[in-house]
Amino acid sequence: MTDSPYTDEDLRATAASIVASAISGITPSEIADRMDRSYVQSTGNSGGNGRTWDQLLNRGDLDTTEFLGARQQIDDLIRDAADVSEWAIQLGAANLTPHPAMAWLSTTSGYDIAVQVATTPELTDTARDELLSEIHKAIDETVRRVLCLKPVSEAAV
Repeated sequence: MTDSPYTDEDLRATAASIVASAISGITPSEIADRMDRSYVQSTGNSGGNGRTWDQLLNRGDLDTTEFLGARQQIDDLIRDAADVSEWAIQLGAANLTPHPAMAWLSTTSGYDIAVQVATTPELTDTARDELLSEIHKAIDETVRRVLCLKPVSEAAV
């Protein structure tokens, strides 16, 4: 025990709160500013062959309707995003590495369940791959049995 007047949990809770407020407090003009400098994923990367949102949607004319529409959609995605700041801070504090989410689609409108797993970087590639595969199998069997859903990879497009 240290003589500190605060705990590690206090530090983590405050860090999570700051991360969450930074995300929820972003303004439309800040989003637009970041879009001006961000490369659109489908056009390539920042290695010189991609295009920024500004380059893609503002074609030199004064009509910024498409850019503003994309900015609004990004703003909506940010506002609707799940607050996983506490989880992210706890992962970092534990030195865990997140892996792509496992998700299952409903037959109606989007996902019914998604599971995120994080592991220690000390696992061998073989152990990590086997662990993730077994977790996926167990969750998949349960989701199929209980919710009658297929994983995203099997969903009809």
